[in-house]
Formats: sequence, C-alpha cells, structure tokens
Amino acid sequence: MLNLLNKALLIALLPLALSCSYLPEPLEQEEQLHIEETGDYIALRGNEVDPSLAGIIFYPGGLVDPHSYINSLDELAINHKRLVVIVKSEANLSILNTQKGSVVQSSFPEVGKWVIGGHSLGGSVTCMDVAKNPEKYKGIFMLASYSVDNLSDLDLPVISITGTNDKVLDWTKFNGNQSNLPPAITVIDTTDIRNNSTSASTVYYSIEGANHAQFGSYGPQDGDGTPTISPKTQQSLVIDALETFLITNHL
Repeated sequence: MLNLLNKALLIALLPLALSCSYLPEPLEQEEQLHIEETGDYIALRGNEVDPSLAGIIFYPGGLVDPHSYINSLDELAINHKRLVVIVKSEANLSILNTQKGSVVQSSFPEVGKWVIGGHSLGGSVTCMDVAKNPEKYKGIFMLASYSVDNLSDLDLPVISITGTNDKVLDWTKFNGNQSNLPPAITVIDTTDIRNNSTSASTVYYSIEGANHAQFGSYGPQDGDGTPTISPKTQQSLVIDALETFLITNHL
C-alpha cells in the first residue's frame, strides 16, 4: 500500500503520472545492443562498455512501459559505450519506488559513478531519489519534467531538456519549480555548454519542434502537440545534448 507521503506526492504529480499510459512501439533490433532484463531493470550495453564513463540510470514516465525507452536511449550504449539501466517499477509508476535507482546500483559494481535522469513523472522521481541519496550520483538530467524537491543547493550539474511543441508538460509548474534546482544556464545550442563545467548549475535546453511523447518510443499521446521533427531526430538531439553535458562535466 502507498504510505501517506507517496499518496500526497502522487496527487501532486497526478498530471505527469496520467500523461503517458502507453505501450512501446516495436523495437528496432540492434546487433550491437545487448539487453539484460530482470524484474527490477532493463540494462543496455553496446559491444564495448567504457568503465571510466558514468553509468546512466533512467526512470520512465508515469504508466509508461519501460521498454518504450530502449530505442530512445540505446545510442548511449552503442555509440557512447555507457551502461544504461532503465528502472522498472510497480504498476509502471516510479513514484511507488522512488529509491529504486539507488538500489539497482549494487547490481553493477563495475560502474564507478552514476548519472540519473527520467522523463515526465520519472524526472520528478529522479529528483526525489537524489534528494534522499545525493552521495550516489554525479549528475542529473530531466526530460520534460520538473522537481518538487528542493535541490537548489546541490553541488551537481543538472540539465533540463524540453520541447517547444510539448502540450502535456504543465509549463506553469515547470516554470514555478525552477527554484527547486540549481541556478539556470539557458542555451540555444549544445555547443554553448562545451567549454566549462556546469556543476551547481542547471542547463536549460529547448528542442525546437519536439513534443512530449517523442522523448520515448510509445507513439502519439493524447493531448500532446504535433511535432515538426521526427522521433529519431528528437531523440538524437537529446542524446547529443546529454553526451555533451556529460563530457563537459567529466562524466
């Protein structure tokens, strides 16, 4: 059963939780991608994993099948040699398992440092996990999401990626909760974040023409805006921004 705190958080985040009750699109099979699945996670590896690079932990959106993010994250494993771990939660609601990312780390002792992120409700849960376990993470990324926990004094780099055609994200809450994250650095292009560490700052990057659903691979979403770029283009821009952010911060 839900405890009182999780009940309150679920009510507060209900719009994000109900925004994505969709199943994954068919997976594109990749010979270079190796998938390990348990009851707790889906781990993605390429043919080579660089142990010096940060591993990625990812919380899916509310009510979204976690398999929906394999296609959108596999480039991190295949081309960038990172271990990617997609967290699985009860009823596909990560709000019910807000420290699952910290727990599954023990299954990968070879990884020396971790970055955590999520989409929609999963991004908010990402911040809950970090608030409870700040020592376990070296960076945060959020896709179409916001933090309800106060992480403003956190000495970690954060990147927040949104889409201009996203009609699902509550933009009032997104803007109103920016004070919960470290001070803002707004960039127009990912090249703007390549020169210096962004630790203790939040990089805000908006993708022109991107919508809410195309951060994952589960098809069109009710109430969402019409994208003017393809899912592949949107997801490639996300990976480019994320990888630039990680390299800039020596992750």
